[in-house]
Amino acid sequence: MGLIAGIASRDRSDISDLLYKMTMKLRHRGNSSFSACKKGMNGWEPLICEKPEEILTLKTPFGVVGRHLILDEEEETIPYSDCSRMRFLLLDGRFFNVAGINRKLRKEHGGPLKNSGLILHWIEELQANILNFFEVFGKIYEFIQGMFAGTLFLQENVFIFRDLVGIKPLYLYSGPKYVAFASEKKALWGAGFKQGIQPLRPGRVVRVAEKGFTTHFQAEFKRESIGAGKLNFYGEMLLKLLKDNLKRLVPRNPFYLLLSGGIDSSLLAALLMEMDANFNSLVIGSKKSKDLHAAQQAAESLGLSLETLEFDVQTLERIIPLLIYHLESRDEKKLNIAFPLFHAAEYLHKKNHNVILTGQGADELFGGYERHETQFQKNPNELPDLLWDDIENLYLGNLQRDDAASMASTVELRLPYLTRNLIEQAMQIPPSLKIQPPIRKYVLRDLGKRVGLPKTITQKPKRAIQFSSGSYDTLKKLARRHGFSKDFVLKKGFFSPTQLYLDSLAHLLGFPNTDPKVIKFVETTKIDWPESIQKYENRVNTII
Repeated sequence: MGLIAGIASRDRSDISDLLYKMTMKLRHRGNSSFSACKKGMNGWEPLICEKPEEILTLKTPFGVVGRHLILDEEEETIPYSDCSRMRFLLLDGRFFNVAGINRKLRKEHGGPLKNSGLILHWIEELQANILNFFEVFGKIYEFIQGMFAGTLFLQENVFIFRDLVGIKPLYLYSGPKYVAFASEKKALWGAGFKQGIQPLRPGRVVRVAEKGFTTHFQAEFKRESIGAGKLNFYGEMLLKLLKDNLKRLVPRNPFYLLLSGGIDSSLLAALLMEMDANFNSLVIGSKKSKDLHAAQQAAESLGLSLETLEFDVQTLERIIPLLIYHLESRDEKKLNIAFPLFHAAEYLHKKNHNVILTGQGADELFGGYERHETQFQKNPNELPDLLWDDIENLYLGNLQRDDAASMASTVELRLPYLTRNLIEQAMQIPPSLKIQPPIRKYVLRDLGKRVGLPKTITQKPKRAIQFSSGSYDTLKKLARRHGFSKDFVLKKGFFSPTQLYLDSLAHLLGFPNTDPKVIKFVETTKIDWPESIQKYENRVNTII
């Protein structure tokens, strides 16, 4: 993947220092050189910065920086350009279905015809046919599937955009003096922009100028009517879609699958084994967690080797300040859910692996939550609207959380259930084939049986990861270790010991917009933070 950071000054003053600060906050998101595009007297000028300090020399009122995560030696670097050197692209992400365009353009265009470099040549071709910007973006979103956010330079125009699912994040800030955007909020915080930050809506293309942001295009999912097919038909459809997705998403190099032992990840494991993919499976949990046992059972039934990564209170104490910082969140539930993936990404990074697959999105597509079953029993015809709402809002929570957790260790997260094509097809499956109380995700469980998964997997009920992995109990123990007991916080006028612990830690890290009540608590209470936490004081506002 990579980083995207850009800023323009409304009064045309130099933004080099602020762009440098933003870049430093995001440098963990890639391993390539830093690619910069600056606005000069003769238009946009692309440059390669081997060291981030070189960004300080740009001296420009408008600049953008990108950095790529290079997975193998054949990967191209950035910035990408077209034949005329009039169009440039900085991308956080990958396109997974460009082979058809590649065959057509390879005969006619020079330059790197892979991934994002290919798209620029296609845009050049589209614009040659006198398509306006709206039509160009329409063609791109109609065809391209992938996970991406990026900055596109078309002559004098600068556009930022995001994939339709929202897998890759992008945030916007528009203030009295500056207009800025970045892959993570911490980059904008580091530049001094603490208020008014908003996520770019998935599928949206926005023009960026010194005057602000202007929306030029909005892609939407195709909402087809609910089908009338039988279970076998939809099972075969899903099987083909998942196999196609895995063929596109599997990298050349060895990778990992996060295995919990549930139907979502176990089905992916079975299909990957059928493909003879070069992967390892990994389960994360506390010593007596349900996930460890379930994943071991699943691995044994599949004949799959499994690596086990255990954690305890000491592990979480080391990680918790970084987890809060990278997730840009103090929310107890969000941090509990993110911790296993964050820990897994650390583990992969140390082993020099940089791609991990998970089953994220299956619950939202196939009705995996209790509230889905409740809605089905109340009115099955309204279940599709609830599921669509969940899918279209994934970017606000789950997807941002998981991207931040993995990219903190420069690990790329790939999600086989969350491609536009699979989403649009899966949403045509009748509600009665998704939920048959008390069984949720019925069609997916039936598919699991077809590919040979045992009943211990296909009939395993869903349990929230914070409970099945043990992260919930571990975080509670850590809060108590640091003095945040139930009696203590009640006397201080708070309710949740764990949440107050996290709020206090976030304040120590320098988070903006902290509740004044929490600030007063921290300032009037002696908290003996260990050195492993104390060293991260004011991390949000420090450039290191």
